[in-house]
Amino acid sequence: MTKILDKKALKEQLARHVDLSKSQMTGSMGGRRGGGPGRMAMGAKPKHAKETVKRLLGYLKNYRIAIAFVTILLVAATGLNLLIPTLFSIALDDYIIPRAYTGVYLIGIYVIGIALINGFVRFLSRFVMVRISQKIVKKIREQAFSKLMKAPISYTDKQGSGDIVSRLSNDVELISASLGQTVLEVINSLIILVGAAFLMVRLNWRLSLVVFAFIPLLAIFTVFIGKKTRKGFKEQQLHLAALNGLIEENITGLKVVKLYNQEPVFTEEFRQENDQLKKAGFMAQFYSGIIWPFVLFVNNFIYLAVIAVGAILYVTLGPLAVTIGQIAGVSQYSRQFIMPINNLAQLFNALMQGIAGAERVFELIDTDSEYDHDGTAVIDRFEGNIEFDDVSFGYSDDIQVLKNISFKAKQGEVIAIVGPTGGGKTTTIKLLNRFYDVNQGTIKIDNIDIKDIQIDELRKRVGVVLQDTHLFKGTVFENIHYGDFTAAYDTVIDASKMANAHDFISKLPKGYDTEVSEGGQNFSQGERQLISIARTFLNNPDLLILDEATSNIDTRTEAKIQASMEKLIQKRTSIVIAHRLQTIQKADTILVIHEGKLIESGNHQSLLEQKGFYHQLYYAQFAQ
Repeated sequence: MTKILDKKALKEQLARHVDLSKSQMTGSMGGRRGGGPGRMAMGAKPKHAKETVKRLLGYLKNYRIAIAFVTILLVAATGLNLLIPTLFSIALDDYIIPRAYTGVYLIGIYVIGIALINGFVRFLSRFVMVRISQKIVKKIREQAFSKLMKAPISYTDKQGSGDIVSRLSNDVELISASLGQTVLEVINSLIILVGAAFLMVRLNWRLSLVVFAFIPLLAIFTVFIGKKTRKGFKEQQLHLAALNGLIEENITGLKVVKLYNQEPVFTEEFRQENDQLKKAGFMAQFYSGIIWPFVLFVNNFIYLAVIAVGAILYVTLGPLAVTIGQIAGVSQYSRQFIMPINNLAQLFNALMQGIAGAERVFELIDTDSEYDHDGTAVIDRFEGNIEFDDVSFGYSDDIQVLKNISFKAKQGEVIAIVGPTGGGKTTTIKLLNRFYDVNQGTIKIDNIDIKDIQIDELRKRVGVVLQDTHLFKGTVFENIHYGDFTAAYDTVIDASKMANAHDFISKLPKGYDTEVSEGGQNFSQGERQLISIARTFLNNPDLLILDEATSNIDTRTEAKIQASMEKLIQKRTSIVIAHRLQTIQKADTILVIHEGKLIESGNHQSLLEQKGFYHQLYYAQFAQ
């Protein structure tokens, strides 16, 4: 066997060997699991920036009283703070130049008092806004996760786990940073902007015109750079999601990577993706970083322009046009007037990242819920009559996985589905559980279209044991108890005994209280399968689906489980997907699916007598 595989072949190996999450039932139809939108066209602008900002502001409506309180405090404190240049101007014209120093001391006391009040208000307002922003982010995160739990499997297949994790973690944190910083600063900056402009004009309108003349230049530059910055941070988030997916994929499939000596291949892929992230991050930070130096330069230029024009007016027209104090006051107000633009420039980084992150989180929140198309019928129990009537289905419009499939399973029967890999066998499970809906035809249970049955009611009455199982962090007991949280402790033990899992669990250091690591990596594949089977026993479903449920278990244990399975199968309609044909020879009906079509059906003996495709499969496995 060659050790050097091309990247595509290795991806297929990973898809076959790696169990990334509970979405293992979805198979590999979603393409590369971790990639997600990291493979999308990069550099796309946020399509709904205005709507996203409006939506974020909508979350603030529930905190109107607190925000109004903060705003009133800021208006009062900032208003007092804006009086300082005026007091400075009065001190120059009325006290310092005439050498009446008593008034200077009084003004100094005023300035100190204003500074103390302003500092306290800033602290209080920051405290209030941080609490508000954290509450909003908590709500957004809960909404996003709740929608993820209700999203159809097709969404997780399409997006990939790395991208979804990035939305729920990185993007939500960007919203938190943006809300915590920008809302308060925007309020404060608007107050300063309006107040400084008013007091500056009131002090000397001629010098104020010098300041206002530079505003169009600043506005045009800020809007231009803002578009570049927003685009850069959107691209950065997409690359970050792609990199997260790549890391998750390779950590989970590290054994396969090492097995085929493909560390250099994936290291190079990581290097390329990391390089793309570096470039995107550099451009985003570069454009956002340009604003501050530019505004600072303009601010200093305005300051000098005010002093120069003021000096000219004072020399040519005298104190009637402008006084020394007015020149000093307006020059200080020019800095305060430009300061909000400086602050907004500094906040562009967080603001643009927050908008880009919020848009991605809202895309998740706005995803269609599978419960939008839920049925209304509540079923106490299923008798177990299953019918596929002319069912066709494809994961995409141009590829049909199942084509005009029709069959019936009567109550208590065992139906086996066999065929080559990729023929569409596992897809029947997804359709029966409504992970996907059929494109054509109907699936009925007890003569009721499954689309008319409540999804939760349907799934809790259909037990599924997969070839690749997933265990959650917690104890062994908790993982089995997951099948039915209302079950008593003794019932869990009984289910474990029926699945022949009790013996090995009892020998564990802490028995049923033994901790399960992430994904159950501290258990063998066979042990994980036994725990999963015990979970299904505990669930006590009306219908049973076995997808190569014993394929990862040794022959001796398989024989024991088969005996237990026969007890479980009794009086339950069961669908068994099998590659090893010796496990389904006693099935009431065997369906042979090849290239999405049902090409043969019958019991084991009748299919052998037909000497068709099943006959070829059987003797390919058991030929002497």
